[in-house]
Amino acid sequence: MEVDFGRLAINQVIVHAIPRKAKHDNNPPPLRLSDVVSPLEEAVRAQLQIRLRGDLNSAQEVIEDPEHTSQVPSLIQNYLDTPDSDLVSVSRQLALALRESQNGQNPDGMLLVAECSLDNRRTIMLVKLEHQDGVQASFLESDGKNTFDVQQVKDLMYTSKSRVYKIGVFSRAQADAEKDFSGHVADKQSSAGIAAQFFLRYLGCRMRQDPSETTRQFYERATDWINSEVSHFETKTNYTVALHAELRSQSLEVSPREFVRKHLEVDDRDSFLNHVCTDEVPRGGFPKDSERVDKMLSNLQFKFASGASAVIPRTAFDEGTASVEQTDTGRSRLVIEDEVAPQVKGKGERAKSTKAVDSDQTTPEVASELHE
Repeated sequence: MEVDFGRLAINQVIVHAIPRKAKHDNNPPPLRLSDVVSPLEEAVRAQLQIRLRGDLNSAQEVIEDPEHTSQVPSLIQNYLDTPDSDLVSVSRQLALALRESQNGQNPDGMLLVAECSLDNRRTIMLVKLEHQDGVQASFLESDGKNTFDVQQVKDLMYTSKSRVYKIGVFSRAQADAEKDFSGHVADKQSSAGIAAQFFLRYLGCRMRQDPSETTRQFYERATDWINSEVSHFETKTNYTVALHAELRSQSLEVSPREFVRKHLEVDDRDSFLNHVCTDEVPRGGFPKDSERVDKMLSNLQFKFASGASAVIPRTAFDEGTASVEQTDTGRSRLVIEDEVAPQVKGKGERAKSTKAVDSDQTTPEVASELHE
């Protein structure tokens, strides 16, 4: 479900320190738990909201994973369903659960738990911060009780002193909605916000949709948009080549927003995003798994109204041996400049040649060629 995190409002915040727990350490450093919520000045609240709203633009939808034994889903669900539940109490339990889930490799960090509202729905947000060695947040007293200064947390998030932080947001289900436990997560260590497996295990969640299915939907909807909305032959080809390159790259994620910024003309960007992106294909990004489309990414097939067609390896465009042109008459031309490979073996050297195929229409279809 697409969520507008620009409406997220922070009401209360509490912070706990989670020291590193070494593997097989029977006497780890104790947690430093706050006794009360942190004082929250309006300026600090506003800065936190701006930063976290922006980070959540790349959030991924998650649902409860029954294979995990985490108690976090039940803690959060009980908190959201009980209007008079205590933020301090549930946040301390969430901090204890985080400590128990550590595997010995997690550095010192902090857990910020915030009571929020989002579209008039009761919401809880968890922010797990990891910071550099030697950075220690200090307690302050509020009415004789320990708490942390949120200003310190905000400073960590706005500077390089915090290497990474992860965010989980969960809202109370609407009356007419399904009651399944679900939420959104984002990871500042990942350009597309894809949460680390450790954080998902702690939350007891998994991604709502299989990444290979999301990647397939992105590819098919993007290809459909290119062929239905782009009339210029050269632009159509450039977009298709860029799409194939994106899905065959070494990147572990796809961000439709970044894709259009890098490869599409400004006037085409909103149209592409509106056509391609859905609840299942979020604009901010998703984990990439090209398994279901890999066989369709090697070649481009050009079909013309005359019945002529050509299958060109995508690499031919990368190497410059294939190109497309728009003629003065409005027709399209596919140009291949390469050495001719003879169909019948014989003597003699291969001659270098240039072949051109003119389209008898202005919008030839560019498709993928499937090879088994």
